[in-house]
Amino acid sequence: MTLHSTLTAQKLGFIFLGLTLVTLRDPAQAEPVSFSTVLAESTALSDPTDQDYGEHPLAKIWHYPASQPSVPVVLIHGGCWSNEYGRDHAKSMAKTLSADGFDIWVPEYRRVGDDGGGWPGSLKDVQAALDYVENQTGMKPVAVGHSAGGHLALRASMQADSNVAGVVALAPITDLTSYGAEEGSCRSMVAPFMGDETYAPDAAYQEASIRIEAISAPISVLLGTSDQIIGAEQVAAFNSNNLRLIEGAGHFDVIYPQSSAFSAVVAAIRQMVTDAKR
Repeated sequence: MTLHSTLTAQKLGFIFLGLTLVTLRDPAQAEPVSFSTVLAESTALSDPTDQDYGEHPLAKIWHYPASQPSVPVVLIHGGCWSNEYGRDHAKSMAKTLSADGFDIWVPEYRRVGDDGGGWPGSLKDVQAALDYVENQTGMKPVAVGHSAGGHLALRASMQADSNVAGVVALAPITDLTSYGAEEGSCRSMVAPFMGDETYAPDAAYQEASIRIEAISAPISVLLGTSDQIIGAEQVAAFNSNNLRLIEGAGHFDVIYPQSSAFSAVVAAIRQMVTDAKR
């Protein structure tokens, strides 16, 4: 299948699902943003001072404070749940959001390849980071997650004792059983994330997946129609009330402040923070 036919098929899939497309793409931005572009933008920035949210060596969190007190936003990075990808690539997004008035916290967490990473260790770390932020600020945080981080943000909000005030999920992985059945990209990391050498879906895969009915917090989901890593089927369970599709945006456009898609991300986070204040 050619790139053109793949994109056409994706767009038809979105239309079939009855979802509304949001046209935000700048014609001057001919191609979706690459991960290397996102990483290069962040690599040039210095690291904030680490705080410890737990006892293991990776239980670290950065704080980008807002100029005025605000509902905290915990930014959970993606990267296929793999320790090959850390929070470094989220620095540009975090700094931009902080400058725009948001109180941003960026945790690291154990991933596949780290002792204790994978399922359910990665989720436990994210939950511990959310608890830490609530304890530090006295406010329930909004969780913003991208890709695998979107999965963890949504999954953390499913807990019976969840302290998540709202979730903004950017191109999230939601169904591990269907996602791991395909090849390529993050799909090959589903089995290792679940502790398997090969893909072997069972009840644990279902437990690790997202069930919307188990989430009581408000949800906002954003996905680009040119996303080659997360397809329409991963957001099919969401409806037009909590899903926005960004015309022509790729997987990394939603975490790159210079992209035309980023304004929709900022708007979604701002609305979630505003609602959490009520």
